[in-house]
Amino acid sequence: MKRWLVFAVAVFLGGCREDHRTLTAQELASELNISRKIAFERFHISGTATLRRDGSFEATVLHLGRDTGTWWLDGDKICSRWANFRQGQELCAMVGQSEDGQFRGKSPISGSFLGNFRFLN
Repeated sequence: MKRWLVFAVAVFLGGCREDHRTLTAQELASELNISRKIAFERFHISGTATLRRDGSFEATVLHLGRDTGTWWLDGDKICSRWANFRQGQELCAMVGQSEDGQFRGKSPISGSFLGNFRFLN
């Protein structure tokens, strides 16, 4: 019975998993070689941001307001530092893309989910 339960849970979780192919450093650079506007969502927090080619960004987060900051590429990771949100701490993420074009950020250290985004332009 115990083996069957473990098997059933593994099949269920495997069937629910969305596959996201991790972008290479070259693919990530290609996506961000021009200024881009994105919509992002992490659990109940959502908003939009404009990532400028010069490495600056402006973001509007529902219920939190506006903020600015800097972003940069570090190999196959995109990193950012907000002026106010996250107390100015740096955060880097690896980026995966699903077949429907949705992007997902994940921690390069733990692999944990950081949020979804999509390009608006």
